Amino acid sequence: MKNKIITTAAILSAAILSGCAGMKNASTPLDYTTGTYVPEEKLSTFTPGKTTQDQVVVAIGHPSQRNEVLGKEVWTYTYTKIAGVPFVGTNKFENTVFEWNSKGALLKTYKSSGTPGQSGNPLLNAAGM
Repeated sequence: MKNKIITTAAILSAAILSGCAGMKNASTPLDYTTGTYVPEEKLSTFTPGKTTQDQVVVAIGHPSQRNEVLGKEVWTYTYTKIAGVPFVGTNKFENTVFEWNSKGALLKTYKSSGTPGQSGNPLLNAAGM
């Protein structure tokens, strides 16, 4: 009888844990999001040397940051997602970056994970943490 209870508990635990693992990328209405999320599928539609700045603005909006670095114009779209329910989904903090030459031609696009010196949690950043 004791072995049957242990076996049943082990099976239930495995079932519950595997269900939680499947929810890693789940979203809930309680999630907190800020910024502009640019999916990989959308990013792959922009072609270096052909895509214009106007096309990017029409497709995903104006960037949250514009900088000039070593003669290149760099546009950054920041996105933060904080899971509203613990253990359901994951937190995400990423930047989608577009680099342009001085004539406005797209050089390259890429994603980076966050910004150095920031937590990725706007609530903590506002609190100075």
